[in-house]
Amino acid sequence: MQVHVVKTLYCPSPGEGAGSIVAMRYVGSGEKHIAVYGVEREGYDDVHFERTRRFSSDNGCTWSAPEPIPATLVVYKDIVFSEGEGAEFYDPVTGVLVRSFLRQVALDGRYYNFTHLQNSFDTGRTWTAPHPLTYEPAVAFNPNDPVNPDYLASNHGYPGNNIIRHANGTLLYVLAHTRSPHDPDDAKRVWRMGSRCFIGTWDADRHVYDWTPGGLTEISPDRSSRGLMEPEIVELEDGRVLIVWRGSHTPQTPGCKFFSLSEDAGKTLSPPQPWRYSDGTPFYSPSSFHRMIRHSVSGRLYWFGNICDTPPSDNSPRYPLVMAEVDEKAAALKRDTLTVIDDRQSHQSEAFQLSNFSLFEDRKTHRLELYLSGYGEFPGKSVYTAHCYRYELSLL
Repeated sequence: MQVHVVKTLYCPSPGEGAGSIVAMRYVGSGEKHIAVYGVEREGYDDVHFERTRRFSSDNGCTWSAPEPIPATLVVYKDIVFSEGEGAEFYDPVTGVLVRSFLRQVALDGRYYNFTHLQNSFDTGRTWTAPHPLTYEPAVAFNPNDPVNPDYLASNHGYPGNNIIRHANGTLLYVLAHTRSPHDPDDAKRVWRMGSRCFIGTWDADRHVYDWTPGGLTEISPDRSSRGLMEPEIVELEDGRVLIVWRGSHTPQTPGCKFFSLSEDAGKTLSPPQPWRYSDGTPFYSPSSFHRMIRHSVSGRLYWFGNICDTPPSDNSPRYPLVMAEVDEKAAALKRDTLTVIDDRQSHQSEAFQLSNFSLFEDRKTHRLELYLSGYGEFPGKSVYTAHCYRYELSLL
């Protein structure tokens, strides 16, 4: 596979111990874009401050003035929560933009994650109230009693990477870290071991999606120490649904990605297995972010993430950043298409990261655009001192 890569500095670090964060995506039909900017600071993992957004109606040629939006750190009754939006999907049939919303709190060394969905009828400028995704009897969140034990006890779920529309007309979305009914230590886990698909059906009279719980799958902590993380979902050419998760290594299982298939559009999921090349060869991958995208011109499906030559240790090394075509019959990666997009250079530390990126296809040029903050880029400085780069990928 031949790929021409152009890497440019897009948004420099605002200073020592601070990384520039950029997320770029389409929010409707045609050329409507949104760009969200933020700053991540040392000591505040995955918390974004100084956030702004801009809109474009001409494919990013011109932009609206920056508008401030809330930071992802929120305090209820002196208790710190993380709240923020995640995956977005524009449904061309209903004209609705759907996004996920996370509310997370860490208590006594355990993470409590609750995922909601919101709808926008004006391409992302305003949103409906967050609607919780539930698969058990639910107790509503009360900001005056934010850690009510009854609220914290059920319906755990961390947002998946993306939302899709299946050929049968339903929307599909997968949660990570859901409660695992067959795990006797479920309530004691730092991260829960389950993952569950949700199925959305449009109600034209009420102008809402009805979300029902679908297939559940689980993994043992002996196979992935932090469970099934950051699921990416895609429909294959034959209608099967492929889900790929970020894993986390154990003494029994070297670091890898896990996958599952659904033959019934998300109603049931196969048990998770290590993802491989289509020739059956295993590959190593750290516990890191990943994405899939189908190119509109070629129709081919591509996976983006980190693959390393030797067994990784937890999250490292998060380089090189690679892409590969997915063999849709085998539901695996085509080994001979593996292509390096970027890699650590000799002057950069081993803490360098090529991960946590946003990805989309430009609808005019059909180039793939990737926005990535290079944590650990500068030796002798804080890992958080990071520029954001734009990668433009032309498939030859």
